[in-house]
Amino acid sequence: MISRLEGVVFDMDGVIIDSERTHYLAICEAMGEGMKQSYETFLAKCTGRDERFAMGRLAELSGIEYDEELFQKWSFRKGRAYARLVSREAQAMPGAVELVLATAKQLPIALATGSRRADVDAAFEVLAEGRLKGLFQSIVTSSEVAKPKPDPETYARAVSEMGLQPEECWAIDDSPNGVASAWSAGLRVIGISGIHAPEALAQAERVESSMRQISLHKLQDWFAR
Repeated sequence: MISRLEGVVFDMDGVIIDSERTHYLAICEAMGEGMKQSYETFLAKCTGRDERFAMGRLAELSGIEYDEELFQKWSFRKGRAYARLVSREAQAMPGAVELVLATAKQLPIALATGSRRADVDAAFEVLAEGRLKGLFQSIVTSSEVAKPKPDPETYARAVSEMGLQPEECWAIDDSPNGVASAWSAGLRVIGISGIHAPEALAQAERVESSMRQISLHKLQDWFAR
């Protein structure tokens, strides 16, 4: 087993930014009054993949029939609402900014997310006063892949764009689909059990309760074991 850590790939929502409620509120605004599912249902059944899955699942649960034209209208409205909402209330996950900044000083880092490129760009404009912009050697969103998480394409592409091999990298993700994506791509995986229970992240090599439990030194030490 390779014992020297060469790079780290971060998920976005629930790992770097506390944004699941922001996504939910933007989707509610986009889909209108017919979408009657609670935030708790959204977290349990609709996160960890892309917005097409999330809105499709919410529509199904709410008994809303839709076609591609209606989905595109929802998507446009959701993007506009998310940009407005995140500009007002962007909050980093505790410990995340510090870990990203410290890691980026010594190692290549990448982002592998099920969010759209426009949502990521809107968040990075305001999150941590813009200090995370330009730090990532690779940013792979659902806008750039044919098959989003849990397919391995998102993480595989992020690692490739860093010029590294999967087995040289940690992935840090908070959803079962994200953990499955990273694991299938060949990365070693740390799960963050902020939303999902540790047992739901069983494919991860390690599960931590918060980004505050992780430091660059720990990442390097854990990788060497």
